[in-house]
Parts: sequence; C-alpha cells; structure tokens
Amino acid sequence: MFAIFIQEAIEMANYGATDMVRKTAAEQYIAPARKQSQTSVTIHSGDFNKFLVQNRVLPPNRFPIICNALQSRKFLRENHLTLKEVQGPPSGKSSTVKFIYKIDPLPPGSQNPPGTPPASSVDAFLSLRGIMKSAYQKLGGAEAFHARESESWDR
Repeated sequence: MFAIFIQEAIEMANYGATDMVRKTAAEQYIAPARKQSQTSVTIHSGDFNKFLVQNRVLPPNRFPIICNALQSRKFLRENHLTLKEVQGPPSGKSSTVKFIYKIDPLPPGSQNPPGTPPASSVDAFLSLRGIMKSAYQKLGGAEAFHARESESWDR
C-alpha cells in the first residue's frame, strides 16, 4: 500500500507536457537571464525543441505545445515577463518562431525568481508544503491512511 502511495506522489509531480515546457523554459532561459541582469530574453522554438528532446522532456516536433506554453498568460505571469514580439510564420507554431520577452522586475518580497533553487534547506523543505495533499485525498485523508498503515504493521 505504501509503495502505491509513493508511486502516486511521484506521478503527480509530472504536471503535464505544457507545464514541463514552461518550467524548463524558466530554468534554462529566464532564470539565467535574470541572474545576469538582462532586460530581455529570446527563445527560439527550434533550439528549445532540440533541448527538450535531448533531455527527454518532450518527443520531437511538439511545436504547438511549445509555442502555446511560451506565450501563455501563466508563463508570462509566473516569470514576470512581457511578451514584446513573436517572430515567425502566421501560424505561430513552428520551428522558426522566436519569442522575445521583456524581463519585468520581481515584485517586492519575492525571494526566489522562478526556476532558481531555494536559498536554504528550510526554503527547500517549505517548498514541498502541500505536495501530498491530492494523494492523501485519494486515499481517504492523511490520518485515515496512516491509521490503516499502522494497523497493518501489527498484523
């Protein structure tokens, strides 16, 4: 039972292809640009696709997913970006599309820019808060799950 619980928790960490594209773009492009105090950053969909394929984030030629993720409001909001320009064909979903972003300042009190590791082990621990919530819900709640597990140890 516990192994199933852990496996579900691991699977839940995979938020889907679009979220993985957004997360990877933030880590590979936005965070380094912000760290170097750049005011803009460009992501070329063809180059980014190669990186995603090489790192087994996506299968090849998933340009609609990549392009939609890179211009989504969620990506822009989470990374404090303004999409200045999209260069490429009218479809906007090919290997030749370039996304040019303005890097907006982080709001006051923001500890870690998206895609950067937590500053301390305490921050790392706190970033895990709530990660098991839906897994516990599937199992009838944390208390019920742990009570069942404790009972099974006595048998």
